[in-house]
Amino acid sequence: MDDWPRDARLDPFRDTVWQLSRGGIVQGRLTCRVVPSRRLPWQKSESVWYRLHWVDGRHELPREDHGPGWPVISDLERGRFVLTDLAGTVFEARQVDGPAADELL
Repeated sequence: MDDWPRDARLDPFRDTVWQLSRGGIVQGRLTCRVVPSRRLPWQKSESVWYRLHWVDGRHELPREDHGPGWPVISDLERGRFVLTDLAGTVFEARQVDGPAADELL
């Protein structure tokens, strides 16, 4: 997909893993993947798919974040992740590398 537009803002989120914690206690990890998408048949863009992996082994279904607002990306840029549950639970988020990330990607 060489002719697909690439959003440079999304580069830090391509195939990444984020550690999610509350009060210093790790609650889970968030995986992100940037993929080509079409909002309309003639409109090429990119979107971010993310998935939650809880420390107890549960996994949420993947969800999509897309522009122009990029709410999930905006939060991760600020070092946080807001769960879209009724409570609006907020986690501290930091990117992780190495073996901890490799096992989830």
